[in-house]
Amino acid sequence: MESDYKNEKSSLEYKDKINYKFKKNPNLKYNHVITDLIDDWLGINDLFEIFISYRDNKEYLAYPNKETKNIDIIQLINNKIQISLEGHDSRITTLKYFINNKKNNEFLISADYERIIIIFDITNDYNIKYKINTQKDYDYTIYSVLLFFPKNSEDNYIIISTSNIAYYYENTEITSAKIYSLNDGSFIKYINNSYQNAIYYLLSWYNIKENKYYIIQLARYFIMINDLYDDENSYDLYKNDEDCHNCFGFIYIKNNRDYLCSSDSLGYINIWDLYDKKIVKIMNTNINNLEHFIEWNNKYIIIIDKFYFKVFDLQQNKFISKIKSKTSDEKDKIRCIKKIYHPIYEESLLIMNYENTIELWSVK
Repeated sequence: MESDYKNEKSSLEYKDKINYKFKKNPNLKYNHVITDLIDDWLGINDLFEIFISYRDNKEYLAYPNKETKNIDIIQLINNKIQISLEGHDSRITTLKYFINNKKNNEFLISADYERIIIIFDITNDYNIKYKINTQKDYDYTIYSVLLFFPKNSEDNYIIISTSNIAYYYENTEITSAKIYSLNDGSFIKYINNSYQNAIYYLLSWYNIKENKYYIIQLARYFIMINDLYDDENSYDLYKNDEDCHNCFGFIYIKNNRDYLCSSDSLGYINIWDLYDKKIVKIMNTNINNLEHFIEWNNKYIIIIDKFYFKVFDLQQNKFISKIKSKTSDEKDKIRCIKKIYHPIYEESLLIMNYENTIELWSVK
């Protein structure tokens, strides 16, 4: 099967895979279990990672192994472990992949329960670039991590969040996201968080109209838009809800405007115009604690609802299918979903359950 893939797909190069837009409707069918060894860790959203490596044009899955406590990197074409990354001594809470397009350097960044951050340099044989102890004195959990590569600058940044425990402290510094240098690993500053919001997810945004760089913090009560360099140029987005946790989101561009698509604990998906600083569309999914969802294509999104993932039609504004995980039971809810153009099965979905399983679903 691997040789067939090489013959048939050799024309699909890295840039085509990265820029690939899903075309088919998500009529997903169960394929197989990729692994049942993923650790049932404490994070919210980035509980495993998938990426297409610039190095070799191959598709990979990265996840924390519950038996070894290492991060296993699997080639998706054959489900074989490429490398197992050591470095963490406690359970991992978040894991993300980033590429620096200025230099085509690739990184995995992970955080564990002891607030240790590790940056693995994929370009340099997955060697550890930095291992940073962010804080030992307070019991908070890092739920989101971010690498930021501003254009036209040699400065690159590591940004980490604080968790839902942090808002109990009265110290603003403890409850603030932190910025470190990716160039030398040194601490730079705290991001202004005067409301002491718990921070659940981090995004970066380049405002092309202002030529400015922003860090977006999806947090308790507010979405905080922080200027990377100038706190005075920061602002908040918020809805008129008494207790709304902003859980997850992504940025997309349409008609030369930048939008933030976010989910919240009340079951809403909110579309924000980042230039006008207001909501332009609200969709009620009627799912409490809508922590994770993905955009499939311009017509559909896929949402987690306990033991199911649901396909939501954006044009009709309604659910069109409800699919149960093959390995879930009443104690085993779905926690995280991601899509990937699979080397064999093409347009595909990966779902992770509480009980240490990652399933592959595909259209083909």
